[in-house]
Amino acid sequence: MSIRARLVWLVFAVIAPSLAFALYTTYSVYQSQSVRIAQSMNGTTRAVALAVDRELARYGTIVSTIAANPSLVQGDLRTFHARLQQTVQPLGAGVTVFDPDGIPLIDTEHPYGFPLPMPPSFPRLASIGEMPLLDVSPLFRDPLSRTYAIAIHRPVLRDGTIIYYVSLKFPAAGLGALLAAQALPENWLGVILDGNFNIVARTRDSEKHIGEAASPGFQHEIENQIDREGSLDSITRDGEEVVTFYSRAESSGWRVLIAIPKQDVLASILAPLGTVLLGIVLVLALALVFAIVLGRTITRPLAQLDQAAKALGRGELVVAPNTGMDETDRTARVLAQASLTINRSNQEMAERVTEAVAQAERSHQALLQGQKLEALGRLTGGIAHDFNNLLQSMTVGLQLADMLCTNPRAKRAIEACQRSAQRGAQLTRQLMTFSRGRTNEVKQVDLRTLIMDMCELLHGALPSRVELNLELPEGAWPIKVDPLQCELAILNMAINARDAMPDGGSLSIRLGRQEAGARDTGELTRGSCVRLEITDSGCGMREEVRERAFEPFFTTKPVGEGTGLGLAQVYGFARQSHGTVSIDSEIDQGTRITLLCRSQTRTPKLPNWNTRYRGRWKGPPEYCWSTTMQRCGMSWARCSKSWAMRSTSRMMLRRPLPGWRLLTSRA
Repeated sequence: MSIRARLVWLVFAVIAPSLAFALYTTYSVYQSQSVRIAQSMNGTTRAVALAVDRELARYGTIVSTIAANPSLVQGDLRTFHARLQQTVQPLGAGVTVFDPDGIPLIDTEHPYGFPLPMPPSFPRLASIGEMPLLDVSPLFRDPLSRTYAIAIHRPVLRDGTIIYYVSLKFPAAGLGALLAAQALPENWLGVILDGNFNIVARTRDSEKHIGEAASPGFQHEIENQIDREGSLDSITRDGEEVVTFYSRAESSGWRVLIAIPKQDVLASILAPLGTVLLGIVLVLALALVFAIVLGRTITRPLAQLDQAAKALGRGELVVAPNTGMDETDRTARVLAQASLTINRSNQEMAERVTEAVAQAERSHQALLQGQKLEALGRLTGGIAHDFNNLLQSMTVGLQLADMLCTNPRAKRAIEACQRSAQRGAQLTRQLMTFSRGRTNEVKQVDLRTLIMDMCELLHGALPSRVELNLELPEGAWPIKVDPLQCELAILNMAINARDAMPDGGSLSIRLGRQEAGARDTGELTRGSCVRLEITDSGCGMREEVRERAFEPFFTTKPVGEGTGLGLAQVYGFARQSHGTVSIDSEIDQGTRITLLCRSQTRTPKLPNWNTRYRGRWKGPPEYCWSTTMQRCGMSWARCSKSWAMRSTSRMMLRRPLPGWRLLTSRA
């Protein structure tokens, strides 16, 4: 990359924070404008919806007054009809009285006793407790005036019983005045929909579209909106893409819509951003021009330095040129000085090459030394093992000599030898440490006791919102495992359950017994097993996650919150313990991890050389010598791979107690 390009990037890097702040400010202004417009339009639609409810409530008050008329309550329909014609005619409305079965009895638009046709709007025939606060009918066409009208219904009560229904019919054109009063811009569209999504009023082409129903897609989309007010993208009947702001009236359930063309919304939002964007573009343009001009003033001196460097590469004497820049003049003087000292530099380079060769030789010797130490460590481990066998023989022999000897001077000598053997054992341990040897920690433990000892650790690992339940029946639960690995496996399963319950829950640890069957996998053989179940009430796992849960480094947690080795350790522990582990989980139903281990109910028998290994002995190093004393079903055994240890043990036990029997075998 050239210096000129680097200067351009430098300028951009200098103004980048300001540019980022300007972009953030632009975005904030955009968001605030969007919120402001949404709040303003929601307020407008809410106000119109309240006005619609007030207008309908006004007619509802009239209907309630009519329903409470004494003549109507007493059943004097003729007197009620005569008075009602004088009252409602100035309002331009009509009143119809229905019996409880919905049959019209009188109508102010017809003489009393005139046979009445069935009106297009009926009240909701329901009990008193089921009547809505404002029973408004959908929009319908009046058969007499051939205009669209709306009716409000009220029951007439006598002694708490519905005897009639009163219906007040009035023209729907009065609701259109509510939209006209908002003085919406000409290209905006205001609409009032009744409870059946019929158009009651419309600011544009009202005569053409009043009485039509909204499209099924729009009805479905607006019905799925949870809030009473909000906005959505839609297309008008004219095919124009708009942003529709809606509000549902609380009492009547009617909806008020105000649709604004999308370009108008974007224009109102982006209008305040024009100045900011123009300023950003001007700053970037000026910065770019400044970087280009400054780059030209730097590239000319650099071209002169380039020529001087080429002359130096050819071995010529370099004369420092005057470039007019302090930095490049200083570099030119350095190039001239370099041409005078090139020979000395070559000599120094030769010395450095010699030193590098010597350093490489020293590194090679260090590598050989490391390999020797590694081989020595392996040799030390073998020697320490054999030396430990010798010390065992010597220790047993000295113990036998101490038991058989009665001479005080000999006993003191034997004690000195025993102290020397102890020092030799200490030396053996040091040699084993040097060779990095380690013993197997697998032993028989009681699983219930191990879990009870972990209670404090588990309570510390689990937050207070997770409830720990232990179901550990009394009795012995012996298994043969590595205790530390077992505790780590239980802790890993508990932590995995804790992470699956971020909002809290319950964690249960249960012990049980189970017979291993053919379907159990792994190295678990048939027989009695100890079953450990750890169950949580967390989020559960999907099937594909459950299938990969035991894979090393597989995790569904965010980066930095999990290693993916927790359940892998549990699986490894189960395999090393000759057991099995399985997961049962469903989404939102929790997870259960089941660990099966072989139950240790009997002590394994020692092999019998005479019946099982007769004629197969191949030398002392390959087999284990066993010496056993038995009496009345009781036994004491000592086992060693050392021939000398076996001989010494036989000498020590050559004279057993009365009633005891000495057995020796090779296994």
